[in-house]
Amino acid sequence: MTTGVSEVGPWGMAPTRIRIVRRPEGEAPAWVRDAWIGVELDLIDPDPVTTEGFGVLTAPKTLWGYWWRRVTGRIHRFTGYLVDSSEAVRRVEMRNPTAAIWWRANAGAMVQPGHTFIFDLPACERID
Repeated sequence: MTTGVSEVGPWGMAPTRIRIVRRPEGEAPAWVRDAWIGVELDLIDPDPVTTEGFGVLTAPKTLWGYWWRRVTGRIHRFTGYLVDSSEAVRRVEMRNPTAAIWWRANAGAMVQPGHTFIFDLPACERID
């Protein structure tokens, strides 16, 4: 969401943003994913990325679980835009506090500083 304050990234440039325009893919209930529609988010990387990962509900809780899923082929590849998950939940909270409560209650470890969400390309519109 636009705050009216100019934000500057680490290289002196305004951060590239996306606006969520469709229900994103994911494991959260439809009503929680719908809450993202209209939210604007700063990107960690200005370009789409392809990375390996897990859904927010089925992500392993331990390093052993991570490696077990990797060995058994239960890791997924995702392509989309990376955003800071804790900031994203703060932004969705402005529009739908109940959705933010769901995120913190059901995927609390995933919405801590240093973690990311990836939003699929069809759900996003770039704002340059």
